[in-house]
Order: sequence, then C-alpha cells, then structure tokens
Amino acid sequence: MALEELGNYKNLVVDYSVIREFGGTAVFAQFIDGIVRTSPDVYVSASFKLLHYCVVHQGDSKDDAAQSAMKEFCSLLLPLHKLHSVQTADTVEFLKAVEPIGDCCIVLARDSIFSKRIREKNIRIDKDILVLTATDYCVFHGSEEFINAVPLPEVSKIALKKAYLDSSAFCNVGDKVITGGDKQLELTKRISSGAEGMVFLTDNRLKVAKIYHKNVITPLRWSKLTKMVAMGIKSSGICWPQDLLFYKGVPVGYTMFLGKGKTLGNIFDGPDAMFNNFPEWTREDIAATLINLIEKYLYLHMHNIVAGDIQLKNALLYSSNAVYLIDMDSVQVGNLPCPVGTEEFTDPRLWGRDFAGFVRKLEDEDYSIAMLVFSTLFCGLHPYATRNGAETLREEILEKNFPYFLDDSEEEHIPLGGYNYIWKYLSPTLRTMLYNTFKLGRSYEALQWYEAVLEYKENLAGHKYEDPEAYKMFPKMDYHATVDAEENIPGDRNSVAPGVKKRFNSLAEARQYSSGIHNPFAAAAGSSNPGMSGSAFSRPAGFESPSSGRNSPFVPKAEGNAAKPAAQPEPNQDTKKKRFGLF
Repeated sequence: MALEELGNYKNLVVDYSVIREFGGTAVFAQFIDGIVRTSPDVYVSASFKLLHYCVVHQGDSKDDAAQSAMKEFCSLLLPLHKLHSVQTADTVEFLKAVEPIGDCCIVLARDSIFSKRIREKNIRIDKDILVLTATDYCVFHGSEEFINAVPLPEVSKIALKKAYLDSSAFCNVGDKVITGGDKQLELTKRISSGAEGMVFLTDNRLKVAKIYHKNVITPLRWSKLTKMVAMGIKSSGICWPQDLLFYKGVPVGYTMFLGKGKTLGNIFDGPDAMFNNFPEWTREDIAATLINLIEKYLYLHMHNIVAGDIQLKNALLYSSNAVYLIDMDSVQVGNLPCPVGTEEFTDPRLWGRDFAGFVRKLEDEDYSIAMLVFSTLFCGLHPYATRNGAETLREEILEKNFPYFLDDSEEEHIPLGGYNYIWKYLSPTLRTMLYNTFKLGRSYEALQWYEAVLEYKENLAGHKYEDPEAYKMFPKMDYHATVDAEENIPGDRNSVAPGVKKRFNSLAEARQYSSGIHNPFAAAAGSSNPGMSGSAFSRPAGFESPSSGRNSPFVPKAEGNAAKPAAQPEPNQDTKKKRFGLF
C-alpha cells in the first residue's frame, strides 16, 4: 500500500506504535517514504521515548526491527530539526498541546496504548487520524468518527463457557509430554505445586512446564494460552507461555522460562524482611526494582494485554535488575478477560463484578499500578494502612483515609516504623501524585507513574538530595539485619554454622558482610544485564539516556533538600506551560 495521504499534511503526530508494530515491514517503509517525500514536522509525546526504553530493556529479539526502525526514524528527522517532543506523557494533555497545530494528522496503530486511551477517555479532537494495520490503513476525520468506527471490544463469549477440556489424563515426574510443535519434553523434577497445578523442570534446561490439575483448563484458559503462545513474547523478565503441552493427546499445560528469586510479597514485607533479604539496599535499589516492574507491565500494554491481577506475589525478585513477572496465564489478552483479581490492588469501582464477564480497560490497570508504586516504595505497606484507624482495610479504602499529607501537617495516623520519613524524602512529583490518587481519587496513566519513578531514581543517582538519610531504605531508622549464612567458609572470621542467622549490631556491618560471598544476591545486584538493567541499552541517535540530563524529560530542575518538600501544585494543571522542544 502507498501512504499517499501523508502528502496532504504539513505536520504529523506520530505514536510509538508505528515504530514497534511496523518496524521492518513494508508498512513502515511506505511510511518513511512518505516522510521523505513530504518532509513534514513530526510531533511526539514523552511516551515515545519512555515506551522505547521499555521495549529495549526487555531484550526480546522480536523487537530488533523496532530498534532499527527507531534509528532510521530519528536519523531522518533529527538532522533536519523536524522531530519535536511535547513534554508530557498524559494522553489528554498531549492532545491539548498539539490541538493548535494546523494541517495535521495523527498516525497510530489500531490497538496501541495511545489508541485505547483516546477511545477509553472518549477524547474529542478534530485532527484526522490515520490508523495503520499490517495490510491496510484508514483515515478518520476526527476522533468522534474514529471512536465510533473502532469501538472498544466486548468480552469474548468463550469466557462464559464453564466446561473443562481435560480428562482423566495425569502426568508426573518421568512422563513425557508433547509440545504443540510435536517436540517431546520429559518432566524431570517437580519444583512447586499450587491450587492450579504443578511446575516441573524438564530435559530442556531453558524451560519449565506448568501442568494443570484436573478441572482447571477451561475453554477460556486454553484459547488464551493458544493466543499467547502465538504472540511469541520472549522477554527475559516475563515468564510468558512458550509452548502448549499435551499428554496422550489431551491438553495439560504449557512451557515457560524459569524466573529466579523470591516473590515480592515475601521480600517487600516490612523492615525485617527487607533487611534480611537485601541489607545492602538503598532507596535507589527500590526505585530500580519498581522501574523494572512498571516497564514490564507497559510492555504488556503495548501488546494489547492487561495484566489484571497485579499484586506483590505475582513477581519474583532476584536483584533490582532481575525481576520476573509470573502467573502470566491469567492476564487479559485482547477480549479474553482476566478472570481473577485481588481486592486490595483493584480499583474499588470494580469490586463485586465478575472479572470473567467484562474487558478491563487500561484505566482500570492505572489504579493497580499506583498501588504497586506505593507498596514498593513503602516496602510492602498498603497506602490505606493507618494507625488507630477503622477495623478493616476495606473501610479505609472506601473512605480514602490516606494518612499522608503534602504539608506534613498530620502524622499521627501514619504507621510506626519509619514510613513517615519515607514519605518526606520522596520526590515532590511522587508525593503529589500519590496524594492526589489515594486521597482525592485522581487517576494517572501508567506511563506517568513510570516517568515519575524514573525522575525519582535519577534524583537519587545524581545525588540531588542534600540529606544522606534520603538514600537509606528506611530513613532515620536504625534496624538490625539478620542474614541466613549459606555456608561456612574456613578462615572467614564472619562465618557461622549453616542455617544459623547472624545478628549484626549495625546496618553498616550487615552491608559489609553481605557484600561478600555469603550474600547470593550481591553479584547479581552489581551485574549489568542488557535485558534487565536500567542503563545498559543501545540508543538511537538523538536519544539521551535517563541519566544524561541534557534535554531529558526525566531529570527535573534541582530541588535542593528533599527533606522539606512543600505542597506542590498539580503537575498537569492548566497553568503549567506546554513545552515543545527538539527531540
């Protein structure tokens, strides 16, 4: 197809989905030819860079074409000063900023994050919208026409079927299962068992097998697994289904890559658990862990996937640079819903609904991401956990009894243990967003949370805070750490008997001890894994990394000592100037 319509516009608003979904295809080649032919000015939001960081950090080989496409795109436009960035990741604010641009067309993919946000929020804008697909394209005259022609999906009827596909077939260690590609795998060792099934090591050291119990595989589950396997996601930090498995011709499960570490729920469980697992950690490690998590959920969003059941037990942590999403077989894929949810991490608007009966929106996931941000930054604490509060957490949530204030005027309801100091030392942006979310009921997009945590991490890495307490895992608190000694090293003055916990008199002593061979996480924490690290990735010309500072949307103006943050204005209020700049 020839994108002749591009010649009708002097300006283009381009969504990142054009790069990720069509890089390396004839569609993208036609798109680039159109830009060369017409030489328009191109405008992108802050999400353009942010989403590219997410893609690069996942280390999925199928995204190599997207990286090449980004280099080609930037190399074409940057030397001509034709690529402009609008410094906001919020969809509404971005469209307000580009609305005055005349003779303009918005270019996006049909089911991209940007496309879904426009439809979910019913955003009205008079710009033409050019929607690309793998084989065709269509131009809509204004968002109203686009929304009417491309409605949000209805839940698949298969979700309502309650029958089960499995029979009396049962397999265990030593049995051989067959993949959908007719390859044989032997189950060599059972490594875990749960309510849904068992996980086995196999004779393929790169893959493990999840074998379901009887009366677990519904038509919805199997249809979803079939679609997920076909998607071919191979991110190093997402335990995504890779092959369907059959035993004696009967569907029994799937293979996936093996994650490492403990669940976040076991580690982010207050001071004792945090110090026992990672006594050497600082605030920067916590921020890095959170960035890794949000990146993975955004990566799923780019594939038209909503995680649905976000909670701390659904991720494994080996180091701040090695985080793994697990239990992926429950996610929502297109119009195949996620049938489960955890009330504490679910927007109260959805409480009481049958999760299998509707398609969740990205805005439904925004609340869960906000919960993840708070719970991670506060080492497992719930935002509505209060001192001397209501009898149940549910009451606190419904009443929005968020015990933290921007001016720190009240602290008597904040739980004891140093959480008031964690709050005080957060960046003003994060404090404001958390307060507006959990006290005022405001919603922020997942990309905005990602941007805010990146800013916080860069402040920490750049030593923007004067008070050294701002960098401690629990500021102004003196905790004693205990560490399980893995082995007794002859001649080591710190050695203890295997299985005995070593008690330290200070955190400094614990850090010194844990930096040695006793700590199984020490080596991993200092490693640089291109697939997982927040800094080890290649950037196309014109991109600054989040740590470079120059023209970066992640590095704010110096804020001085973060120990005394004043109440901040709403980040996206109308008085804030929209900033256009060269990309």
